[in-house]
Amino acid sequence: MKKHNIWNNALYVYKQANTFNKKYKYKLISSIVLSLLIPIFATFIPAVVVYIIIHGSKIGDFALIVGGIVLIYGILNYFSSYISHVLFFDKVFIRLNNFFEILSQKAMATGYENIEFKHNREKLMRAVGAISENRVGVELLLQVFPVFITSIAGILIYSSYIVTINYLIVLVLLGMVIMNVLLNVYARNYEKRTAEELNTYRTKLKYFQDEANKLSNAKDIKIYKLEKWFYNGIKLFTKKFSTRVMQQKFRYSLANFSDSIFSIIRNLIAYTILVAMVLNGSISAAEFTFMIGIVIGFAVWLNNLATSYGRLKEASIRIDDFREYISWDDGINMEAGENVEPLLHKKLSIEFKNVTFSYPESEKPTIRNLNLTIEAGEKIALVGINGAGKTTLVKLLTGLYNPTGGKILINGIPIEKFNRYEYYNLFGVIFQDVNILPFTIAQNVSGQTDKDTDLEKVNMVLEQSGLAEKIQSLEKKEHTSLTQVIDDKGIMLSGGELQKLMLARALYKDSPILVLDEPTAALDPLAEQALYLKYNSLTENKTSIFISHRLASTQFCNRIVYVEEGKILEMGTHTNLMKKNGKYAEMFNIQSQYYKENKEEGFLDAIDEKII
Repeated sequence: MKKHNIWNNALYVYKQANTFNKKYKYKLISSIVLSLLIPIFATFIPAVVVYIIIHGSKIGDFALIVGGIVLIYGILNYFSSYISHVLFFDKVFIRLNNFFEILSQKAMATGYENIEFKHNREKLMRAVGAISENRVGVELLLQVFPVFITSIAGILIYSSYIVTINYLIVLVLLGMVIMNVLLNVYARNYEKRTAEELNTYRTKLKYFQDEANKLSNAKDIKIYKLEKWFYNGIKLFTKKFSTRVMQQKFRYSLANFSDSIFSIIRNLIAYTILVAMVLNGSISAAEFTFMIGIVIGFAVWLNNLATSYGRLKEASIRIDDFREYISWDDGINMEAGENVEPLLHKKLSIEFKNVTFSYPESEKPTIRNLNLTIEAGEKIALVGINGAGKTTLVKLLTGLYNPTGGKILINGIPIEKFNRYEYYNLFGVIFQDVNILPFTIAQNVSGQTDKDTDLEKVNMVLEQSGLAEKIQSLEKKEHTSLTQVIDDKGIMLSGGELQKLMLARALYKDSPILVLDEPTAALDPLAEQALYLKYNSLTENKTSIFISHRLASTQFCNRIVYVEEGKILEMGTHTNLMKKNGKYAEMFNIQSQYYKENKEEGFLDAIDEKII
């Protein structure tokens, strides 16, 4: 990971902040100027009072002068307080709106591998850690960097005056601050060493919290009494996380405690020097009063500088995590590529050429030197036992994974030559895991806002998928919300209805390649067969890939490809593969007991004869 210094990270954060709020920099500059002026006025007031008393000024002059200074001081404080209040909310909005938007856009746009695999998800979680709270990362820098800059300016102004009186005071104060800085460095180094461990705890804790609150898990949690398991998991990782955080904070508290001790020592030394100068007549009482204020102010600036520097280093660690994820290679072609438009309205061929794929940290490839050509408009069934590599092949074809070796071609064009997001337009995919959003049925089908949704087309594909009757029976019809996450009047669809909704979504997209990755795994064999036949009737002009570990459901395909351990072992029609009496025939015979009802009616034989 590339490390950035404080100045570079501050420039990055403020540049992003300025894009979100153009007036932020003016308010920030005003705040810094006021933070410098107010302490100077506070130092002048007692010195002026002492000077006026010593020189015997009239009470009216005294009231006028002191009252004027106090009035200006009050006005400055008012504006400083007002700007600080405004900046507080600006910082929160910049973090929650601007930086969360940047991270969300990256997470949604980056390659799928960058969010699926464990190591990559951990990078995302570290980036989230930079903007998850107002006392870390981005917002911490926005809070502390102005203090850092103000402290530097204050030190330069105050030290230039103190040096003219006695340079030893400056040396004493600087020495104490250096000791404090070293202790802060020790604390930061410990934080760096434990950052990976802390992020692991954060990731696991978030998993338990998210899963415990998922509606889809509620039935299992209640029926199987999993509450204790979730509670213990949350308790365990909360304890581990909080313990490590406390250990980090303890080391910073050592630096804070030492600063308190050093503050007492340096003040005693500075006051002793100043008192000696008064006694030997080097400075007057008014100058002594002013110098005391200057020394106190100088010590405050030094303390603020040391503290803010330590906190900026702390914030910078998190901001580096954020920047690493944002600048991370997406692993996909995001530039202009081959034109997809001419391919959207024709049957497409697919070719796997010596394709190999290995998962991270896997000892052996999941797909090994696989070769397969699918003709334009052909219907292919990928079958095999669980773990054979079927879903991995789908993810490779659809561009969610990149091959470790070999090439995949669409109509003779290597897929890496396409802009990946334009390439996704070639596919309508129905995955095994049904993913619905808490929006309207129409929006779930179209994947668009109401404004961009073609309602006529939505109703047409709902009719084709067999879901129209159900939808028309609802009060708001296709405008009915799904789930009650957003709309209290939302509904839940049954498993079979959800599968039909996914089919409607794929039909609405109307892509030239249709992929069905075991979307009916939760259905019984007969219901699965009926749904696959519906898929078949609606995809006459598409290149289609059907994946199932239930073999009888895919006999309508032109070819059946049997995959095992990432290799193609057998390929042909159902009849040919049965005659071969190999792996496919063995699996089909084992499963045939589930299809006896259809077999007795001659249903499967009829399908087979029709295909042959």
